[in-house]
Amino acid sequence: MRTRNKTLLGNIDWWIVLIYLALVCFGWMNIYSVAPDKANKQLIWIVLSFILILVMFLISPTDYKHFSLAFYLLTLLLLIGVLVFGKTINGSKAWYTFGPISFQPAELAKISTALVISRIMSQPNVSITNSNTLLTLGVLLGSPISLILLQPDPGSVLVFSSFVLVFYREGLPMRLILIGFFLIGLFLLSINLSPWWIIGSIAIILLLYVFLLPQKRSKDWMLFVFIFIGLSVFVFGAPILFEKLLKQHHKDRITILFKDELDRKYRDNVGYNLFSSKAAIASGEFSGKGFQRGTVTKGKFVPEQYTDYIFCTVGEEWGLRGSALLIITYLLFIGRIYFLAEKQKHSFARVFGYSVGSILLLHLVINLGMVMGLLPTVGIPLPFFSYGGSSLWSFTVLVFVFIRLNASDRSSLI
Repeated sequence: MRTRNKTLLGNIDWWIVLIYLALVCFGWMNIYSVAPDKANKQLIWIVLSFILILVMFLISPTDYKHFSLAFYLLTLLLLIGVLVFGKTINGSKAWYTFGPISFQPAELAKISTALVISRIMSQPNVSITNSNTLLTLGVLLGSPISLILLQPDPGSVLVFSSFVLVFYREGLPMRLILIGFFLIGLFLLSINLSPWWIIGSIAIILLLYVFLLPQKRSKDWMLFVFIFIGLSVFVFGAPILFEKLLKQHHKDRITILFKDELDRKYRDNVGYNLFSSKAAIASGEFSGKGFQRGTVTKGKFVPEQYTDYIFCTVGEEWGLRGSALLIITYLLFIGRIYFLAEKQKHSFARVFGYSVGSILLLHLVINLGMVMGLLPTVGIPLPFFSYGGSSLWSFTVLVFVFIRLNASDRSSLI
């Protein structure tokens, strides 16, 4: 029979806590190497985050579930308000400013959406394959996505795609996920290639598939006609949405991925950040140049290197060895969260744990991918590393709310 631990400290998963502290400390060191003045400000946020952690543990685990909907609605109000009262920074009207302090409500949206989805999915007799459940989840995800797109902040929007992994764990059919990835790929192709070439290719594929059907029924033909019409509208509409919704610098960050980086027209303009970042990482070679000895970093060739491009500091100063160790540490951290999430007896904690792990994983993959030129630059911070109080606090809250839920779950006999 399972026994109950007597103290809260005895139920805390200290592996996650220790890795969290290691990531935060190493992140601060790299910020200090790039911009000591920013590191001093970040240190204040780090100290305050410990107070925030204490608050997370003072809140009852049941309150996270009970008040999740109210928290979610409050977040939507803040996202609406920032469109009116917010300050435009880097082309996005996404920040509330109070003197020297800036606050990004999109960071809160990650937390509140994860909580409210966990609440919905933990209700009795709820199935991810049910059309009403899918509609509800679509509305819960679509509302903050739509408001964040209006800022516009495509990087924050991408974060919400991490919930696909959560839905897959809860039983979402793989075919629906593959359709989603297909549409994303089609969108990227549509903004870089002639739509007529894409539509022609789709038409040929559909016709070949139809002719290969063992029984050519009229309803099969009608289905593929509707699919073709829908995809045609999507392909021709994607470039229009791309032009209308995004600012020019957002569009440049995405399209540069498909350009020749050796072309000085792009390298010295919209591709300058990416080219300098890759140069910094490559210059670190295997062992790195040493702490505060990076020539690219010291020369400040990468603009605002302390934020989204902080990983190139790791590559230059700590080399392949340090970069690989950091990535392994992240994967162990995220893997531990997934492992604990799978062990939860209560579905609310399980779904939330998977949400936390998936959000962190998506941030890691996209940030590293964009810094190394494998993915479009969309402005996603590296968790616990990039400078910024809003992002540090949001990741801290996500992780320690789960640690609190896990500690409560471990002490429960039910």
